Amino acid sequence: MRSAALSAVILFCSLLFATAAEADRCQQIRAGLDIGSGTTKIAVARVNVCQLRIEEMLYQDQRAVAWNDALAHSSDNQLSPAIMQEGVTALRQLLTRAQRFHPRRISGVATAVFRNASNGEAAIAQLQQQTGAAISIISQQQEAKLGFLSAKAALGDPGIRDEQLLVWDIGGGSMQMTAWRQEAGKPVADIYQGRLASVTLKNFILTVLKNQPDAPSPNPIGSWRPPVLRFVQFYAANDVSPQIRQDVAGRRVIGIGGVHGFSIRNQLPGKPGRYTLAALQQLSQQQVWKGDSELSGDYRATDVSNLLLVEGYMQALKINEVTVVEASLIQGVLLQ
Repeated sequence: MRSAALSAVILFCSLLFATAAEADRCQQIRAGLDIGSGTTKIAVARVNVCQLRIEEMLYQDQRAVAWNDALAHSSDNQLSPAIMQEGVTALRQLLTRAQRFHPRRISGVATAVFRNASNGEAAIAQLQQQTGAAISIISQQQEAKLGFLSAKAALGDPGIRDEQLLVWDIGGGSMQMTAWRQEAGKPVADIYQGRLASVTLKNFILTVLKNQPDAPSPNPIGSWRPPVLRFVQFYAANDVSPQIRQDVAGRRVIGIGGVHGFSIRNQLPGKPGRYTLAALQQLSQQQVWKGDSELSGDYRATDVSNLLLVEGYMQALKINEVTVVEASLIQGVLLQ
């Protein structure tokens, strides 16, 4: 009898230790980087690599690095040594703080500006060499899918299905909308790959409308608001596919990236977790009359034009409300 009881205790302890060992094996501290066209972001998290779930976010930070603006003002379509040095410095600062958590893996992605620059590959190779981080340039389609994965992870709702969401990601040099649906029993991704984004709209206002290509900012936009909105609406109406329009109609629209999660949200009273088209219209009517001295932060050159960018797309696609989720591409990078 004693022998049977002892065997049961031994078996229980073995199972307990095996479970603990398995749980420990599944846990990893990882660092992820998102090197966007205007912002470099980092996050360190405890990741369950067996269940592909972020257990705890340990550290997050970002630096403004005007990659896209530098490229737009380049005469040879190359990222200059000056912006490269600024980028390296920002990345080193972020990585130094991240190292406190002893991440097992540091990986990252680079997006639109590095796809567009003629020395984009060389620029990323230099960043890797000088910082030790593993960084890869991803396509816009990869960026869209990674953004969707990040948004769903950040929502933290295991019951939500892919088919219920449309993820809208706006950066400095590109815009993506991603929705998944079933076709012939298989998942299919509908992806909008737009080129009108935060910095590109700002530059359009400066060069085409105001004829001030060397000005640091389009602010105050003032009476240029109606023509800017007409341009954005026309662009969206002609650039977004009918399938994406159909997806928008029946889904919850999730806004991620710096434009939704930082620029728009920070300008709205109370920094809400969602905003309506009506609230955006009211805000943009006020903000367009403000100059840079009346605005604050590293992104004031694009903050007001961001309002018009999102407002124009919402009008063209009949989007009444956007839910803001604090996600970039980083969550997806951490889970990959």
